Amino acid sequence: MVYLVSQDREENVEYTAAIEHAIKNLQNWYGQQLGGPTFRLNDPVVEVVKSDRPADWFYGNPNGDHQDNWGFNNTLDEARRLCGAKHNDPKFVWVIYSDGPGNKGRGGSGVTCLPEDDLLGLIGKHPTQKDKPRWIAGLGHELGHAFGLPHPSDTKKDADAIMWAGIYGKFPDKTYLTDEDKQILMRSPFFYHKDGTPVFEKGKVVVRYPYLGGAFEQHAGKDPIYWTETKADSDVTFSFEESRRDTEYIFLTDRSRGFTIRLPVAGGWSFLSTDGEKTWRPLYEISKPSSALTGGTL
Repeated sequence: MVYLVSQDREENVEYTAAIEHAIKNLQNWYGQQLGGPTFRLNDPVVEVVKSDRPADWFYGNPNGDHQDNWGFNNTLDEARRLCGAKHNDPKFVWVIYSDGPGNKGRGGSGVTCLPEDDLLGLIGKHPTQKDKPRWIAGLGHELGHAFGLPHPSDTKKDADAIMWAGIYGKFPDKTYLTDEDKQILMRSPFFYHKDGTPVFEKGKVVVRYPYLGGAFEQHAGKDPIYWTETKADSDVTFSFEESRRDTEYIFLTDRSRGFTIRLPVAGGWSFLSTDGEKTWRPLYEISKPSSALTGGTL
């Protein structure tokens, strides 16, 4: 949890306390939803970091093609510069608040960035939405995206889910994680039992599909079969579930990012689909797979 204090502002201790209260509340709520397991918090829970950027820079500085994304991009860039925040960090999920005026919170791929609007909400001083639980739930929603949770596949059936409209007047008792959400979180490396043991441990790598600069690796275990993608020049790891396979391809799904990759069983070109497998585009040329147990080519 990072609170970025802009160059022309001072730390608001109400904000700092409210951030800590909100994330501890959500830590308990996620644990109740999952029957015990939940995420862990850093020490200190909230790190207050001084920026040399003025408050208006965070959501006003052009950074990307779409203005709605400027705040997220700027906030992450500044947190990256000051404290090493990054997407898909294998060690941390980052929640970054700035006191920059704005109302476009975002979360995904291991990072959540939230503006002054949310800070005002957490202390009950938002100009139009005074209900503090609404803003705790808003953090819970964006944090869910950072953990890899998508919006519900059926938004009518699950309208009250925290990953949809359940943040409005439903938190904490009348909103919920869907079964799909729970399945994803119980395979997250960031969730632990009360005794400190992780809820999910990857099995040993049994098959490796290398490409120039990285590899896809299948791990032992089933229900479903778990895969990771690693890069030679980075410690970033991406996670996939095997959805099916045929004689030509293995289909890997990343539900948090909403796309599917098909790997050639015998080597060759892999393909990426971002529209539910309606269209495919070439991704990497994959070498022949090898057994990670014997080191031999399959």
